[in-house]
Amino acid sequence: MKLILKQYLASLKERSELDAVLPDLLSSMGMNVFISPTRGFQEYGVDIAAVGRMNGGDEKVYLFSVKSGNLTRETWNGNADQALRPSLDQIQDSFISSRLPPEHRDKPIVICLCFGGDISTGSRQDVSSYEQRYTRDNIAFEEWNGDKLSELIQQHLFKEELLPSASQALLRKSLALLDDPESSTKHFFILAHKVLEVANSAESVASSITRLNVCLWVLFSWCREEENLESAYLSAERALLLAWDKAKDYYTGRNKASKAFDSILDTYHQITDCYVDQCLIPYVGLKYGLSYAVHSPCSIDVNIKLFDVLGRLSVKGHWILELLSKSYTVNPPIERESEEQLALSKRLKEITNAINLLVINNPILLSPYKDSQAIDIGLALTLLSHNSDFDAFASSWLSEIINRSIFAFECNGMYPIVLNSYDKLLEHRNKDKVDERYKQKVTNGSVLYPLLAVFCALYKLDSENQELESFAKDKLAHTTLQYWYPNKYSEQRMYSNSELHGAATTNFPMNGVLALEYIVKECKNADAFEKMSAVTTGKPALVLTACRCYRYPVPFHFLEGWLEASRS
Repeated sequence: MKLILKQYLASLKERSELDAVLPDLLSSMGMNVFISPTRGFQEYGVDIAAVGRMNGGDEKVYLFSVKSGNLTRETWNGNADQALRPSLDQIQDSFISSRLPPEHRDKPIVICLCFGGDISTGSRQDVSSYEQRYTRDNIAFEEWNGDKLSELIQQHLFKEELLPSASQALLRKSLALLDDPESSTKHFFILAHKVLEVANSAESVASSITRLNVCLWVLFSWCREEENLESAYLSAERALLLAWDKAKDYYTGRNKASKAFDSILDTYHQITDCYVDQCLIPYVGLKYGLSYAVHSPCSIDVNIKLFDVLGRLSVKGHWILELLSKSYTVNPPIERESEEQLALSKRLKEITNAINLLVINNPILLSPYKDSQAIDIGLALTLLSHNSDFDAFASSWLSEIINRSIFAFECNGMYPIVLNSYDKLLEHRNKDKVDERYKQKVTNGSVLYPLLAVFCALYKLDSENQELESFAKDKLAHTTLQYWYPNKYSEQRMYSNSELHGAATTNFPMNGVLALEYIVKECKNADAFEKMSAVTTGKPALVLTACRCYRYPVPFHFLEGWLEASRS
C-alpha cells in the first residue's frame, strides 16, 4: 500500500492536487489548519499552514511550501516556475515577520519542504546546506517527501480501524484491473460502500468522505498514468453520489462534513474535466471519429457507447451551467462579467458545441435503439434549451429522431425497445420482427415518445408533433406511454440507488398542447423534487448525475421556466 500511495503522490501536480490532499491529512493528524491553498493572492511562500503537535511533542507552527514530483536542481533553484528555494526565502523574509498570526509568533516554527517524490542526487547537497545555514533556535526545517507523506496517510487516513485490510485489498484490486473498467469499478463500488457504511455522525461522515476521496485520487492518478480514464470516471460518479447520500443531513457549507463533500466534488470535477478534454472534445469534430473509436463492427456497440458519451457530456454541461448560475446570483454582472464568469461561459459553450458536433458527426445518435436512451437525449436537450443559439440544431435533431424511429418501427428495423441488455438487443436485431406479439412485447412501455412529444411542443415543431401523435394512436395503442417523477421516497434512495423510488404517470397525452398542460400539472403535484436536498442546497446537478448513473428519466422540473414561458 505504501508503494501505491507513493506512486500516487509522485504523480500529483502542485495546484489543486497535492496541496488539496495535505490539509485533509493534517486535520486527520489533529492539527489546526489556519491557512489553506488559495489562488490569486500573494502567498509569501506558504501554501498551507497548521499548528499542532507531532508524536506528542511541543506545539509548533508548520509552514508548508508545496511542489509537485521530484525535487531537482531546476525545481529547487532554477528557472522553473515557482522554484522552491525562493519560496523558502519569502517565508523567512516576509511571512514569519508580517503574516504569522500573533497568537502563534512565540511558538517554534517548522518550515516544511513538501513534494510528492524524492530529492534528486544533484540537488541533495544544496538543500541540506540551505537547511543547515538557516536553522535557528526557533526555526527548523523538515522534508515531507513521498515516503513521509505515504507513511502519514497510512497511519492517519488508512489505518486499520479506519480503512481495514479488506478495504485496502479492494483498492489494490481496483487498481490492478484498470484494463477491465467494469471489474475495476465493481471493486471500487464495494470499497466506497464499506468506507461510508460506518458514517453516522457529522464527524464520521467527514472522515469517511475524506478517506474515500483519497482512494478516488489514487485511482485517478493510476488511470491517468495508464491513459485509461473509464474506471476513474465511473468510480467518481458513484463515489460523489454515495458521499452526498451521507453528507446531505449535515451539509451547511461551512462544517467539516460540508468541506469534505466539497473536496470530493472538486475531485469529481477534475476527473470529468480530464475525461471530457482528453477523450471526447478532440474527436467530436471528426466525421465518425468517436464511432470508429468504439472499435466494433457492430452498430449496437456503437449505438450504446455513443448515447452513453452523449449523457456524460451533457451532465458535464449541467454542472458548469450550475456553477455559472451561482456565480451570477452571488456576483451579478452589472457592467461586465467577471473573469470566473467569462471562463465558465466559455467552457459551457465548448461543451454545448461539442454536443452539437457529436450528433452531427455521428449519425447513429439519430436512431435510439433503447427506450431508456431517452435519459441521455433528455439530458442533452435540457442543457441545450438554455441557449437559443442551438434551437435550430435541437429542432433538426428531434425531427430526425422522430422520423427514423417511426420508419424503423414501420419497416421492422432497429426501433427503440424497452429491453436494455446487450444480448437482448442482439436478439432484437436478428429477430423476425414481423411477429406482432413480439413487437408489442418489446414496445409495451415508453418514456422516449412522451419526451419527444414535450420537446416538439416546446420547440413548436407542429408537423412532427402531429406525426408523432398519429403514430402513437395508430401503432402504439398497446404501449403504456408514461413518464417518471421523484416522490417522497426519492430523497432517501436516489443518491444510493438502494431501492426503486419515484412515481410513473401513465396515459401520457401525445398532443403537444395537452402534453405541456399535463406535465405542468404533474410537476406541481410532484413537489417532492423541490424538497430534495440536492435542490434545496443549490446542487440540482446531483439529481441529473444520479439520473445518468442509475438510469432514471430527467425530471421535467428542470424545464419549469420554459414550460411557464411557453404557456404565456
